[in-house]
Amino acid sequence: MISLKEFKKALPADCNLTEEEILKLRENQDKHAEIFFNMWLEDRKKGNI
Repeated sequence: MISLKEFKKALPADCNLTEEEILKLRENQDKHAEIFFNMWLEDRKKGNI
């Protein structure tokens, strides 16, 4: 997971999210990345890629 500081820098300047919303967003994006990586890894193991 990227640092909170780096995550905040990637957000638009006019982002009006609370600190709690930013933390939830970062956590959700990290979970999505893990899911997609695991799907890719399974395809690699099966020789589909």
